[in-house]
Amino acid sequence: MEGTVFVVAIDFGTAHSGYCFCVKSLAQNIRSVCWGVEHGLRTLKTPTCIMFDKHGEFVKFGHDAVFLYKRMGKGEAKMNYFFENFRMDLYNKNISRHLMITAKNGKPFSALKVFSESLRYMKDHALKTIKDHTAGKAFTASNITWVLTVPAIWDAPAKQFMREAATQAGLVTELNSEKLILATEAEAALVWCKQLPQDGFITEELSEGTLEHSPGTQYIVVDYGAETTDITVLEVLENESLKVLHSASGGDMGGNTVDLKFKSILRDIFQPKEGPGTVWLKVYCSMPH
Repeated sequence: MEGTVFVVAIDFGTAHSGYCFCVKSLAQNIRSVCWGVEHGLRTLKTPTCIMFDKHGEFVKFGHDAVFLYKRMGKGEAKMNYFFENFRMDLYNKNISRHLMITAKNGKPFSALKVFSESLRYMKDHALKTIKDHTAGKAFTASNITWVLTVPAIWDAPAKQFMREAATQAGLVTELNSEKLILATEAEAALVWCKQLPQDGFITEELSEGTLEHSPGTQYIVVDYGAETTDITVLEVLENESLKVLHSASGGDMGGNTVDLKFKSILRDIFQPKEGPGTVWLKVYCSMPH
């Protein structure tokens, strides 16, 4: 087995996805990636959207998929398979590798292919980025330890499904490889917060220490995303480890739920009841997550 040279952490979100990377021996020097520059944008994440053609072959991911889909005519769009906000299709479902999910054109499609091709794109993008940062030296997926975020509210079958998707995408060659780490989004946030200065987190007796050097401190992490809200309560112990006081809990109550409620309120206000001469109001709104 080839040794790990880099660590790549992929935040595979419901609405947006991205990744950071670092040399394994220089974990403090973390590099992020900007997306959408070719479209006049500069964002730290790209939309978690993917498109396949009528034959089921991968076409585009992220900003590229969104802009291509928006330029399509209605007839052309119906011939292609476009997916967005598909991550929550694994929540509260009977998961199997044969699970089908519905595209924007109303047709079923393999969930495993949607997830694996999304991860394959992220993998290939990361390898190219690393090559660009190492004077053209090529590295393979086997030179990398991959960290992949998953919602805390997912059950074991959903997490296992992500492992299989990552394996099919070529991140690792074995399903239970040690080079693929699944981390809940709350855990990832906590690991980051541990090394932050106490200033800004603790209002009394400020010092230059970090949270991991403040045993007895209890704090709450609230992960509010597009589809889910997870809350975790932890305590810093003497050995700088973390004790979970209340495990991650929550549900499918993310920002998209607020969007839908806001649209519903606007329709109630502006859209008259059906009848002669009814004019339908189409409401579009988007909230940053």
